[in-house]
Amino acid sequence: MYEAMWLDITNQKGGNITSVTIPVMFGRSLEIPKSCDGVARFDFEYLCGRPVGAADYIAIARSYHTIFISDIPAMSMKIRDKARRFITLIDELYNHHCRLICLASLSIDDLFQGTDEGTLFDLESFQFETEAEGTKLRRDVLAEGNVGAGPSPRGLVSILSGQEEMFAFRRAISRLIEMQTPLYLAGVQQQSPVLAKSSTVSQPAPSL
Repeated sequence: MYEAMWLDITNQKGGNITSVTIPVMFGRSLEIPKSCDGVARFDFEYLCGRPVGAADYIAIARSYHTIFISDIPAMSMKIRDKARRFITLIDELYNHHCRLICLASLSIDDLFQGTDEGTLFDLESFQFETEAEGTKLRRDVLAEGNVGAGPSPRGLVSILSGQEEMFAFRRAISRLIEMQTPLYLAGVQQQSPVLAKSSTVSQPAPSL
């Protein structure tokens, strides 16, 4: 089904699939392995397994109206950095009204439930990751004399960090589901910056 959709859409665009390089903010650039007239194809590792970020994803969303992503794995603590990048990617594609076609190992509902290696949300790990933030917060609390019997500052920061991240993953699930709806897909045609740009270019100049 995934391959058939790729062939169908690219054939409609002329079938000329090439590798191109697009500009990214701050003078950087990003190679697009497979590109065809507003349509681009990637695998998960290429987009989320490398040191790329929001600027790269914004550049993709501004250059392509339809994005194919294959080999999306189940998310767990073992690949949480990749999962975070995936969430950022989904946010940018959603904000730029891109059409997203995915090939994943699990359904959307199960994608963020963890694996045999562990769950995606482990507050102990959050605590270790936010040690620096917690140290700063502890200094601030002690300086103000607000010392109580509640959770330690480091623990409080880690819990807040974990809760924020859980919210981000839940939001991603909601957006992935919405991006499949007829209403969203209809909006792509009207609101995608790529399609809006091509529509403006193709319009005849007004007569005087």
